[in-house]
Amino acid sequence: MTPELLIAVLSSSVISGVLGAAIAGWFNLRSKQNEYVTAYYKLVLERRIKAYEELERLIVQIKIAVVGSDGEPYHMMFSSGDDSAAVYRLLFNVMSNALWISDDLFEKTRELNLLVYSHSTSKSGEGLLDFAKQNYEHIAELRTQLERLHARDMLSLYDVPGFLRSKKPEDSFTSLPSGG
Repeated sequence: MTPELLIAVLSSSVISGVLGAAIAGWFNLRSKQNEYVTAYYKLVLERRIKAYEELERLIVQIKIAVVGSDGEPYHMMFSSGDDSAAVYRLLFNVMSNALWISDDLFEKTRELNLLVYSHSTSKSGEGLLDFAKQNYEHIAELRTQLERLHARDMLSLYDVPGFLRSKKPEDSFTSLPSGG
């Protein structure tokens, strides 16, 4: 074998080895990047599912009606009497997951929270149960809106990139009503 032929064979082997390693390395890097993105989307999806489970608990508590001894209906959410802590716990469990639910669904939940808060700051002297009875229809309408938004979100829960693009951070400060 002549030295020129030997050099040509060795150099083509080295070039093909380097080229093969570069291609394999590029595919391996892309594969790891895709695995990272998939793991991230899975984490976001798991957090969203947990947030929507909390929302379902709230909806069920509002969906079930109870009739008081006076024959007036109110929602099960208020069945613990004048224990506002139980009501706020339900709301807190949903609202603390604001990052994982759609913005408009969070706003509806916040609207319900402000309605309940308006009772706690009121100086009318009525109990939480009386408040629940007087606002039965309004709370039921909010529940219907929550359910519709929940169902809409379930249709695209899998679309993590679309969800993340839809989040519009804004200054959501609202001054709370003072007692009066």
